[in-house]
Amino acid sequence: MADYPTPARVLVTGVAGNLGRKVVEALATTAWCSSIIGVDWVDQNVTFSPQAAQRFQWVKADLTQADGAWTDLLSNVDAVIHLAAIHSTPDATWEQALASYGMTLNVLQAAATHGVRRFVFASSNHAMGAYKDQPLAGTIGPGQLTAELAPAPGTRWHNGIEEVYSLAYGTSKAMGERLCKAVGAVSAANGGPLSIVSLRIGWALPDENDPNNINHSGTADTPVPGEVADEASRIALRWFRNMWLSNDDLRQLFLCAVTADPARWPAPAIVVNGVSNNHGMDWGLETGRELIGYNPQDDLYERINVAP
Repeated sequence: MADYPTPARVLVTGVAGNLGRKVVEALATTAWCSSIIGVDWVDQNVTFSPQAAQRFQWVKADLTQADGAWTDLLSNVDAVIHLAAIHSTPDATWEQALASYGMTLNVLQAAATHGVRRFVFASSNHAMGAYKDQPLAGTIGPGQLTAELAPAPGTRWHNGIEEVYSLAYGTSKAMGERLCKAVGAVSAANGGPLSIVSLRIGWALPDENDPNNINHSGTADTPVPGEVADEASRIALRWFRNMWLSNDDLRQLFLCAVTADPARWPAPAIVVNGVSNNHGMDWGLETGRELIGYNPQDDLYERINVAP
C-alpha cells in the first residue's frame, strides 16, 4: 500500500449522538482536519465549540437509503467515521440491529466506491459479550481478551428491572466487523485505497463521562440500588467498569484510528479494543498499541473509590 496521507476531510455519521459530538470536537482540535461533515437523520440539534463550528457542516440524511443523495458526499472526503445506528444501545431488537447493519453496509459500500481512504467502524465490546460469563470467562484473564479472539456476541445481565440480553446488538457489531474485513480485502485486491479500523468501543458515558456513574444496570440512566448484593450483579458491575473509555482516551482512540498508517497491518481491515487502561481488566490493548498507536492513559480505578 502506498504511503498513507493524513486525511484532511472527514465525514462522521450519527453526529447527533454522544460519541458523534465528542468525535467532532476531537477532530476540531487537530491541525490536519480541515473540514468535517456530520450526517444524521435529524435536523441539527447540537451546538459545537467555535473551533469545531468553523470547519463543520451538518447534513440531514437517511442512511438506510442505499442510493440516497448523501452518497455524493463521499466523493469529497478522505475518511469516514461511522457511528450511526437505528438503535444505539445494547437492548436493540433484532429488527433494529438488522437495520443498523444495513446502514453500515450502505455507508461502507459508498465509501469503497467513492475512493475513501479510511473507514472507521464503531463496533462494540458487546461483540465479545459472552466472555463475561462461563464457560468463556474461564478461558481468559487480565489482558487476554484480545481483538484476535473469536467473537462471541451478547451479554446477559439484569438492569434492575428485567433481564437483558444484547445478542442482537452484539451480533450486528460482529457482523459489521466481518463486513469490513470482506470489503477491505476486495478493495485491496482491486488496488483500491480503502483501509478499515473496527473499534470495539467500551462504555463512554455522556458529557463528563464520570466512571462513578457506571453501575450494574448496563445503562447510564436506569436507577438501581446502591448496594450490589448478588454475585451476578457483581460480575456485571466489574464487566461494565472494565469497559470504561474516558473522554481523553476516546479522543486519542478515534484520532489514531483515522491517521494510522496501514503499511504494517496484517490485513486491510483490523479490529482494535477501544477501552481505557483499566487496572486488571481482561481487555487486551497490545493490538491497538501496535497497529494504530493507541496507548490509553486513564484508569477507572484511579477515579472511583473501590479496589479493582
